[in-house]
Amino acid sequence: MTATTKARQQFKIQGLDCAEEVAVLKREVGPVVGGEARLAFDILNARMIVTAGPDEVAGEKIIAAVAGTGMRAEPWREDEAGGKGLDFWARWGRTVLTAASGAAALAGVAFHVAAGWGDKPGVAAQVGYGVAVLAGLWLVLPKAWVAFKRLRPDMNLLMTVAVAGAVVIGEWAEAATVAFLFALSLELEAWSVGRVRRAVAALLDLAPPTAWVVADGGVERDVPAKDVAVGAVIVVRPGERIPLAGKVNKGSGHVNQAPITGESVPAPKEPGDDVFAGTVNGEGVLEVTVTKTASDS
Repeated sequence: MTATTKARQQFKIQGLDCAEEVAVLKREVGPVVGGEARLAFDILNARMIVTAGPDEVAGEKIIAAVAGTGMRAEPWREDEAGGKGLDFWARWGRTVLTAASGAAALAGVAFHVAAGWGDKPGVAAQVGYGVAVLAGLWLVLPKAWVAFKRLRPDMNLLMTVAVAGAVVIGEWAEAATVAFLFALSLELEAWSVGRVRRAVAALLDLAPPTAWVVADGGVERDVPAKDVAVGAVIVVRPGERIPLAGKVNKGSGHVNQAPITGESVPAPKEPGDDVFAGTVNGEGVLEVTVTKTASDS
């Protein structure tokens, strides 16, 4: 589903990595779309979902509201799930800046030592430290500025003030070190989220691309999984992977859920039980009512 559908709008949010950004987006975007209840977030894919309401809000207004938080939004494309479709800067920008901050800090230390560590750092050392500070805080400054304007101090603003204070009192080495370590912590956080994102993408690849949908009159049709709507009834035969998340409405058996839950023993399934996309049906034919689309399974 794209950002232009009437049912809901979806956006890729550059800078959405953790619950802290979710809280900021709820606070700033919620009033624009008619309340926080209309917002849902998929942190692993850096996606924000705006559900349908009585008054549809233009995507441009939502994008502008996100920009006011220091983050950037653009209409969601399905090929972006799992971090796909990102340009070089979106994928590697934080890593490049963190590496640049660390290298510049080391260069500043080298020039400082060469000039005499106990003395005030020379121009070359100050340039190195300054580059380290700018590179380390480059992605933090927009969020810190928004927090300052809103009078809502957060981690970004506090770290920026700490670094600026160190520079003001002439502690260039400390300022560069703090900026680099803060950038490194954010890089490690983004890296860990990226690992989970890739793992989830690998799990999604386990689900088969098509599903046997029961049409009117009990006729079964082989339909692409992405085209199967919520509420449709699909048939899963013994040994087949379940293509979509749903609820069993007919049949019973055991399902191997190890790829999703890690359970070593197949789980028994009866009418009313939930099943996950990508798991393997054991014995018995299951009729499953789809509860989530392919993109949400």
